[in-house]
Amino acid sequence: MMGRTAAALAALVTSLSAAEFQNGQAARAVIGQPSFSAHDAGIVAHALTVSKGKLYAADASNHVLTFDLAKLPGPKDDLNGGPGSGCRVCGFAPVSVANQAVMRGVAGVASFGRTVVVADPANHRVLIWRDSTSPEPDVVLGRAGSAAGVSASTLIDPTSVAFDGKRLFAGDAGLHRVLVWNSLPVADDQPADAVLGQPDFTSAAANDVAGANTLRNPAALASDGTNLYVADGADRRILVFTPGDTALASDAVVNSASLFTTPLAAGGLATIRIKGQNDPSRVDVVLNGESLPVLSANAEEIQVQAPGELGNATSGSLYIRSQHLGAAVTVSNAVAVKLASAFPGLYAFGGNEPRAGLLLHAETAASSGAPVTAETPAKPGEIITVWGTGLGAVDEDGNVLNAVTVWVNGSRAEMISAKLPEEAQGVYEIRFVLPPASGDTAQLFLMQAGNASNTITSPIEQGIQ
Repeated sequence: MMGRTAAALAALVTSLSAAEFQNGQAARAVIGQPSFSAHDAGIVAHALTVSKGKLYAADASNHVLTFDLAKLPGPKDDLNGGPGSGCRVCGFAPVSVANQAVMRGVAGVASFGRTVVVADPANHRVLIWRDSTSPEPDVVLGRAGSAAGVSASTLIDPTSVAFDGKRLFAGDAGLHRVLVWNSLPVADDQPADAVLGQPDFTSAAANDVAGANTLRNPAALASDGTNLYVADGADRRILVFTPGDTALASDAVVNSASLFTTPLAAGGLATIRIKGQNDPSRVDVVLNGESLPVLSANAEEIQVQAPGELGNATSGSLYIRSQHLGAAVTVSNAVAVKLASAFPGLYAFGGNEPRAGLLLHAETAASSGAPVTAETPAKPGEIITVWGTGLGAVDEDGNVLNAVTVWVNGSRAEMISAKLPEEAQGVYEIRFVLPPASGDTAQLFLMQAGNASNTITSPIEQGIQ
């Protein structure tokens, strides 16, 4: 036991010292908007700085806004209680607003000690002086340009920089991203270690829809040594990015039934695919600052239930908080999850898509709802039951509010009911009449609010037209 504990603690120490940003990770918090997907009137900052627990933002309206960072919950804070309908890491009003004209362009210069970093957008480069008394820069980044395509060395329109004594950040308005170097570059055109705002170094698409992992114009940057604050002027907000002790993939969160990375629906079940957690004594899954109910957890996956009310948000930020032996806490990087009032998924057995579905015959005097199998196939005209998740809100009797339709081999089936059984946790029961079909296999899926579920298959009695 002692050996196992020592090994776990050694792995934990390693992970704690290796907290780094991951490609395409999501912001953990948003300042100036009520959600990660909102696009209301907000903050158009062209300069940021952090000092003594306060974030100062120079706004385009010639105001300096002061935000108390103590009011922003930390990723390792203990989270108590169930999920709420709000967002603990969204919004945040400034604690003071001062009229103060600030010269534009200061976002393009950063200094720490004797090191000075300057963004040079006209020449598509970032200049680094390790000693500010030197007449020439020691390192020039971005000179390789984009002749060979977008890469980890490409700078098109570097408009902002930040250096916290360890990491260097460069905001590129032309590529809608921030490049991250985990240590100050020592060679010209040294590739960045991570990218924020894009899924990878080779992507250069414009981010037309605001989300927890998107940037349109990183107009200003500031770092407190742990968190990176990005003024995304085009979306009128400031995003807060935090490195993780462990890596969580951007596609780790899937619908527990469909296994697709479709939007997380209100009240629905999600499965998070993970690597080993070093035997944590407690695991929290945090969505928008709120701890979600954890239904099951092992070394490979965690199953959680989404809040029953998601508001109007269409994007959220999720990370994993793990408490280990000795009360040490580690967190993963945050990932963006799409949110929806409903997005159905159907339960099925394993295998390749379309997978064999979990179907039941109707309960009758002679049957107690036996499974549909090759030996006991479904019959056209009989009532069939399937199970799913992600169907969203229900009325006081458990009936699904968003209309559900079932399609079988291209024909619309007669619906009997779609409801959340009493005391069920996110698993819905859908009953329908199997329409006439040819062949020995039926392929069926759900449609709800314009969204299609995964397709599942079922054996049907042969020769029935």
